[in-house]
Amino acid sequence: MADNSLFAADPSRIKAGGDATGQVADATHRAADEFADATAMDPANAPCGNDMYAVPYLQNYYPMHNLVRDGIRSMARAMEAAAALTVDSGKSFENAQHDNTTAINNTPKPDVHTTPHRV
Repeated sequence: MADNSLFAADPSRIKAGGDATGQVADATHRAADEFADATAMDPANAPCGNDMYAVPYLQNYYPMHNLVRDGIRSMARAMEAAAALTVDSGKSFENAQHDNTTAINNTPKPDVHTTPHRV
């Protein structure tokens, strides 16, 4: 790096970050389900009634309610995907480290007695 800083990544911590993100995704799924359950209502038996004031309210309520509910569910799916990608990234990085370390260890060592040296 240009500023001489050290970059080091620990694959196990990357995977752990993916697991933590998965826990957030699970909590978001639960929140979406709880929201949908807590705010669902039967239009034929709405708690606000079916009079001339309630009908326009319900006509405005349902589209907005559905947008919020679907937004929370979309966020949960996005978090789930991010978790899976993070775990996969940690696994790929771990495999790359292993493969590179193995390749370095298997590289033939130069014979110091036959290798020409510059003075």
